[in-house]
Amino acid sequence: MLSRRVVTLRMSVLPHVTLGGRKFSEKRAGPIPLPRDDQEEFERLQKIANSQAAIDEYNQKLENNPLRESVHSASPKQEIGGFSPEYSRTIPEFEGDVNPITGEVGGPKQDPLRHGDYSFNGRVTDF
Repeated sequence: MLSRRVVTLRMSVLPHVTLGGRKFSEKRAGPIPLPRDDQEEFERLQKIANSQAAIDEYNQKLENNPLRESVHSASPKQEIGGFSPEYSRTIPEFEGDVNPITGEVGGPKQDPLRHGDYSFNGRVTDF
């Protein structure tokens, strides 16, 4: 018969290191918690900031701001994207569904590699 060794595990008694009022060995996500009174004040302020009263108060300040009205009244109203190239219409290079140069069916109406980059209406896309 084979003899078996008896192995005893000894647990070393190490002092627990504490950091900020909690044991260092505790694993917890996030920062160290605030003191109780600071946490209560933070939650109270968050509740006020997320209430409809705070939103109404902010909107009231914006409506009563004389600088805001003078800045916006000086600029003429224009259609959004009136001069922006990304809203300009694509001019097709060919009619129909088949590209006569490449024979591609259902492809883009303009050659996207014409300028060396993959672009439409002068706007380069990265993929």
